[in-house]
Amino acid sequence: MRLSRSFFFLAVFALFWVTTIPFIDLGNRDVLLAQEGGNVNHQIAVLLLLAMSIGIFWQNGRVALSTISAAMICVLLWQFFTVITSNHPDLSIRRYILNLAVTIITFAWILSPVDTAQFRRLLCYGAAFVLGLAYFGVMFLPDLSIHNMSDVTELNTAGSWRGHFVHKNIAGPAMVVMILYWLYLAGTTEKPFARIAYWVCAALSLNFLFHTNNKTSIGLLAVMFLLAALIRRVKSFPLQMMLAFVPIALMDLLTLGSVIFKPIGDLVATTFTNRTEIWRFAINRLQEHPLMGYGFEAFWATSDLRGAFQETWAAEAGHAHNGLLNVAMSSGLIGVILTLWWVYLNPLRDFNKSQKTDNDPYLALLYLRIWLFMMLYANLESPFFVGRGPIWFALLGAMLGLSLHARTRQVTDQAPIKLPVTGRGKEPILSERAAR
Repeated sequence: MRLSRSFFFLAVFALFWVTTIPFIDLGNRDVLLAQEGGNVNHQIAVLLLLAMSIGIFWQNGRVALSTISAAMICVLLWQFFTVITSNHPDLSIRRYILNLAVTIITFAWILSPVDTAQFRRLLCYGAAFVLGLAYFGVMFLPDLSIHNMSDVTELNTAGSWRGHFVHKNIAGPAMVVMILYWLYLAGTTEKPFARIAYWVCAALSLNFLFHTNNKTSIGLLAVMFLLAALIRRVKSFPLQMMLAFVPIALMDLLTLGSVIFKPIGDLVATTFTNRTEIWRFAINRLQEHPLMGYGFEAFWATSDLRGAFQETWAAEAGHAHNGLLNVAMSSGLIGVILTLWWVYLNPLRDFNKSQKTDNDPYLALLYLRIWLFMMLYANLESPFFVGRGPIWFALLGAMLGLSLHARTRQVTDQAPIKLPVTGRGKEPILSERAAR
């Protein structure tokens, strides 16, 4: 049983952190084509892991049901509704099914380790492989791991490391999450040699991050650590909301607000030069479908979009470079409201609840840091509901992990705990194999 769960955990980790097509050649002009098709190998891998997820849920059904939130259900249902009304229903349904499958697989991934010791051990194996593969690419496959002048797009990124990831803007936040994984492992081990090794790996991840030249991730790293430390030290949920959401709202005002409010635009006129045209283009298009958007993941990188707006390069963008604006294009302002409920509000509330339990505070802090970084990052990129790659997987894992952390008591490597921490206190909802 442990072996099968270990295989599932590492297979899922590899699917999202390595993908089925690592080391993409950005010199191949196929990357310029509209991205309306799917990757067959990725789809097969998702289906196989989805089938294995059913077995995980079968063994942990009551825990899984107790962790599913109304917000998550509402988001998924509304996204399905936008599939029906989509401009490209065939494209939307494929991407929606992928999105739903990723949600289920990630949920099962969180549930799969039998105790905290196995979670830490498997996380160490997966993170070490990903970090090693990234450095392997830089050292031995530089043409496929470092942006260069042969890339068919964005020549200004030449010299930036990307490792086996498709772009430096993926490698940057991925390395931030790697740093957080290693810090979590260093904080939970009692072995001095292992702690030193984890700190070395964290330093290597930080070095890779700086070489990606992903200024967004580098700049937000210190902000995230500061805000997470403050939020961790207070118990009041309203105060935690203020600490988390005021900086996020302020950053959103300075970024997306720069194309809505002229005084702010004049203030930061040259700061977001490469994004303001995309934001302006997206906002103008959103006015045509404000409530429901254009259909789930059916606006960007489509052939009709690129053919209809040749007067602006913004139509060539792959996403809105803003998480909530990207959601609005996909599922309208209603989708934005539901996303605010599930992705923004619920995880922080779950962290607050978890502080009242005796579960591992280091694990809760790991999830909080990942979530907080991604919320800040979403002001300049689009990390939500992406079916491939590590960014949405890491955020979704943190969200579901916080939900589980707040509602069930962990099984530790010292002694299995069978009693729930639910606030209702009537019946157990966690078996000995249901913790991370």
